[in-house]
Amino acid sequence: MNKELEHAYFSFIYKRQFIWYKRFVLEDDPPWTDDPVMSKYKIINMYRELDRCTKYIIFEIGVLSSREAKLLNIIFFRFFNADQLYQNLGLSPFEKLDAEMKNKLLQGFAKMRQEEKTLFNPAYIISPGHSTMPKHETILNNLEDVSKNISSIVDNIDASLTPEESFLVLRKIPLVGPFLACEFWTDLAYIDFFPRHWNDDDFVNIGPGAKWGLEILAGEKLNAKKQWELLNHLHDVQRDILPTIHKELNQELSWEDIAYKKACSNVPYLSLTNIEGALCEFRKYYRLSRGLGRRRHFIS
Repeated sequence: MNKELEHAYFSFIYKRQFIWYKRFVLEDDPPWTDDPVMSKYKIINMYRELDRCTKYIIFEIGVLSSREAKLLNIIFFRFFNADQLYQNLGLSPFEKLDAEMKNKLLQGFAKMRQEEKTLFNPAYIISPGHSTMPKHETILNNLEDVSKNISSIVDNIDASLTPEESFLVLRKIPLVGPFLACEFWTDLAYIDFFPRHWNDDDFVNIGPGAKWGLEILAGEKLNAKKQWELLNHLHDVQRDILPTIHKELNQELSWEDIAYKKACSNVPYLSLTNIEGALCEFRKYYRLSRGLGRRRHFIS
């Protein structure tokens, strides 16, 4: 581990979280940072719970009465992951995705296309498999089948003895890769879906962006075992570094001052999930600060 880069990683986390604190807690006027990269490029929140799409899932989908409906709507939403998705479709979260609901969704997506609204979040690419039909139609056809089996998927999740087992249940959903399955899993953790009450500090899947971020910090290619060792190291060492990082940055407010106190777990520090997510963003920040180009898209 390059100790200088390790501190750069946690300095990056502090600076991005300080932007959130200035904007939403202090309600300061912009600019919220003098960092040249963060001033120009979109760097997502250090707490996944603060993203708009995640907040919609927690506060709108998470309150549905049916567990099957919660799971189905999370799966549907994350396939598209577009802000204001339901509002743009003119629909609310649904109990099932049958032929009637699929037609309503197709009409809603057609209207969105006419209005030149984005159907998919451009941050990552969802693979439609080998179908030649429009991607959103392929997804809806798939989800119609998923809806028919949603109760058995819930049962299999409930029967899982470990977070990894429940993740593998989600991986078996057609068109779902590890990235998307982890998105589902984390959303379910936020709404306390799991009977064993797993949270986002219990499990994460290391995605390609985080892998690249870890390799920047390590200065070498890492196999899966080394990736996990380094991720867990960062998760542990944050308790030593974050409390004093503000002094290195000549800031008065400490990490505990600016941390998100309503996070899902590990307050006031970052969960395993958020450490992983911060690595993705740090990788982008590191490259942009060195003029190495824009970020890539992620395949689900």
